[in-house]
Amino acid sequence: MSNLSDRKPEDYVFEDWQHLHETDPEAFELRRKEALEAVIESAPADMQQRLRGLQFRVDMERSRAGSDLGACLKAQSMMWDSLIRLRDVLSELSGIQKDGMLAAVARTRAETPKATVIPFRAASRTTPAGHPPEADA
Repeated sequence: MSNLSDRKPEDYVFEDWQHLHETDPEAFELRRKEALEAVIESAPADMQQRLRGLQFRVDMERSRAGSDLGACLKAQSMMWDSLIRLRDVLSELSGIQKDGMLAAVARTRAETPKATVIPFRAASRTTPAGHPPEADA
């Protein structure tokens, strides 16, 4: 096996990461950060800020966890929460697509408050003062 420090983080396999963590935790952490930054940098520019914010949140949860297992469980919980939110949005979109646009419009109309329409009398041919309107020229 080649020296891990001579390889790019994206070339690592699980066993490489495990070995590095066990033998040199500081190097592991450096490589982990490099690998994460490489992934963020490879994302579209408009997504990078959001990804950095998400990584910050993950790092904060890891630091608060107190143990590697606690950090793993918290990360797993965060992923499940995200997956459930995605499922809910997809389910909603699927319902709109399945029902079709007309059903979505009908639902919207059904939710619109109803009003009573007051009928007006037909307009008379006299003005409010009681005089007949002037003839058109």
